[in-house]
Formats: sequence, C-alpha cells, structure tokens
Amino acid sequence: MEMIDQLRFNLPEEIKQANWTVQEQQRLISEAHAEASRILGKANERAESAVQDHEVLRRADRLAQQTVREAQSRADQTIREAEAYALEQLQHLEAHLSRTLATVRRGVEALRGNEDDRGGTQAVPPRAPSEEST
Repeated sequence: MEMIDQLRFNLPEEIKQANWTVQEQQRLISEAHAEASRILGKANERAESAVQDHEVLRRADRLAQQTVREAQSRADQTIREAEAYALEQLQHLEAHLSRTLATVRRGVEALRGNEDDRGGTQAVPPRAPSEEST
C-alpha cells in the first residue's frame, strides 16, 4: 500500500513533467514549422525575383536588339537618302557644266569663224586661268 501512496504522490509530478515535455516539444515543432515556412517563403521570393530579373533581362535584351535593328535601318535609310541627294546634285552640276562647256565651245567656234572670215588674222593664244584674273 505504501507503494500505491508513493505512486499517487509522485504521479501528479510525473504527469506535470510529461505534460510540460509534450508542450515544449509542440512549441519547438511549431517554431520549426514557422522557421521552415519563413525559409520557404524567402526562397520562393528569391526564386520569383530571379525569374523576374531573368525576364527583365530577356526583355531588355530583346528591346536592345530591336533598338539596334531600328537604328541600323535608320542609318541605312539616311545613307541611301544622302547618296541619292549627292547623285542628284552631281547630275545638276554635270548638266550645268555641260551647258557651260557647250557655251564655251560655241564661243570658241564663233571666234574661230570670225578669224577665218577676216583672212586668218593672227590667232590669240589661249591664256592660262591665272593670267585672266590679273
């Protein structure tokens, strides 16, 4: 009987200690779950951020490539327009010089014709361009 009394006396303390151990175990498990959730959340955020960063980089790369293509296209167009303008100006100059040369030739022929009409008077040698301005 003494043993039963001793068990009754010690049992509530053992039960209290077991309850505390179970509660402490549950608290630690709960904290571990919370920490695991926090770590998973942070890992998911980092993964999502990495995916977004990667997407941003891909978009930036596509935009950069498109910008380069557009700039090259505009540069090519500008070169074509500049070459067309230069050709047009050179053609105008060629036409003007052709008309001027034709005028000069007519003048030379007219002067030669006058010489022949006068009986071959002394021909005037052509002057160098530097002599004409003096």
